[in-house]
Amino acid sequence: METALTEITLVLFTTIAPAGLVGYGVMALYSLVASERAQAEAASRYLVVPLVLVITGLIASATHLGTPANALYVLAGVGRSPLANEVIAVVAFLVAGGAWWMVSFRDDITLGVRRAAVAVVLLAALVALYFISVAYSVPWIPTWALPTVPLTLFLNALVSGVVVGLLGLAVARQQPSPRFVAAALVVAAVAAVANGAVLLVQWHELAAIETTLVAAPDLVPWTPAAIGGFLVLSLAALALCAVAERCRKARRGVPSEKNALVAGASEGAAPASVRRGRPLLLGAAVLLVLVACFLVRFTFYAMRMTVGV
Repeated sequence: METALTEITLVLFTTIAPAGLVGYGVMALYSLVASERAQAEAASRYLVVPLVLVITGLIASATHLGTPANALYVLAGVGRSPLANEVIAVVAFLVAGGAWWMVSFRDDITLGVRRAAVAVVLLAALVALYFISVAYSVPWIPTWALPTVPLTLFLNALVSGVVVGLLGLAVARQQPSPRFVAAALVVAAVAAVANGAVLLVQWHELAAIETTLVAAPDLVPWTPAAIGGFLVLSLAALALCAVAERCRKARRGVPSEKNALVAGASEGAAPASVRRGRPLLLGAAVLLVLVACFLVRFTFYAMRMTVGV
C-alpha cells in the first residue's frame, strides 16, 4: 500500500496515458472508414481529446522526477533504462499525433496522405503502449516480472481506450455506424473479461513468491475485490456506452443497412437533447472505466517486492 501511495503519479500515468493512446487510435480509425470527407475531417480535428489525456498522464509522471532538471537523466538513459524508453516513446507519439492533428485542419489532404499519416501515428501509439507495458518487467522485482503484467496493461488500455474514443467522436458530433460501435464495444467487453481472467492468474502466481519476511499475496490482500471492482465498473461503463447508442437510435431511427456500412451522418442535425445527453453518458462511462483501471494499476504498484527483502 505504501509503495502505491508513493508512486501515485505513476499509477495515474499508466491509467490515463494508455487510455488516450487507444482512444486516439479509435478516432483515427473512424476517420479512415467515415463515408464522407467532412466526417473524417471532423473526427481528426477532435483528436485533441485523447491527446489531452496522454499529455495529462505524462505531466503526472513528470512530477515523479522531483525537479525538471532530472529530465536530463531520463534522456541519458534512453536505450538502457526501461523508464526512459517509456517516456521517450510517449513523447514521440505526442509529436506524431499532435503533428497530424494540426495538419488535419488543412482542406487539401488526400485520402492516401490521411491513411499514411494515420498508419504512422498508430504505429507510434503501439510502440508507446509496448514500452509502457514492459517498463516494470525487471528481474529484481519478481512480483512485477510476471508474464501477465504487460498483458494486463494492454487489456486495460483496450477497455478504457474504446470508451475514450467513443467520447471523442461524440464531442466531435459524429455518429459512428451501429456496426462500428458494436465492434468497438465487443472488443472492449472481451478485453475486460479477459483482463479479469488474467488478473486472477496473476493473483495465483503471487502465491509462489515470498521472502523471509512476507508472502507476496499478503501485500495486496484486496486483489480479489479489486478484480471484481474492475469488472463491475468496466462493464457498467460499456453498458452506459450502449445506452448512449440506443438513445441515439431511438431519437433518429435506426439507419438502414445500406447507410450503416461504415459511418453515420454528422450529428449536426440531431436534436439538442441527443447532442447533450450522449457526451454526458459517455463522459460518465470514461470516468467509470478510468476508476476501474486505476484500481488495477494501484494494486500492481502495491505488490512491489524487491528480491532479498
